[in-house]
Amino acid sequence: MSNEEEDNEGDDYHEIIKKRFFAAIKKAEEGDTHNMWLLADFYSEGEYLPKDYIAAQAWLRKAAELGDDEAYKQLAKLLSKGNGIAKNLEEAFNINYELMFDCDAEAMMEVGVALKEGIGVPKDEKLGSMYMKHAVDIQLDLMKEDKENS
Repeated sequence: MSNEEEDNEGDDYHEIIKKRFFAAIKKAEEGDTHNMWLLADFYSEGEYLPKDYIAAQAWLRKAAELGDDEAYKQLAKLLSKGNGIAKNLEEAFNINYELMFDCDAEAMMEVGVALKEGIGVPKDEKLGSMYMKHAVDIQLDLMKEDKENS
């Protein structure tokens, strides 16, 4: 394959990605939470365009407001890390606290760790340990169910 053919192939690939990106924006603007989450991922990973954590945060917030729990979870992670945006441990804690009531073991573990270590909230080792234990129990129950259903 000649260099010119390789360049054209790369151009085609970039054109496909560009079309997908603009299609995702259109669908996200129409209220499609999956595409909002996809755009947030594009922006936070910076694979096809420059990293933009502010844009990622905005798309995750929109999807979360429309009820997408996965977007809400990713927003909490972004806020707790503060990559390119203001770190907000209290908001991240509050998001995980809300999510844990849906038996979200990962969110419950995050709440437990935050309480036990005093990350973004007043330290409460006893309550933090209790939430962490419940999160492990939920995970073990899920693993047991999966094994029984296999």
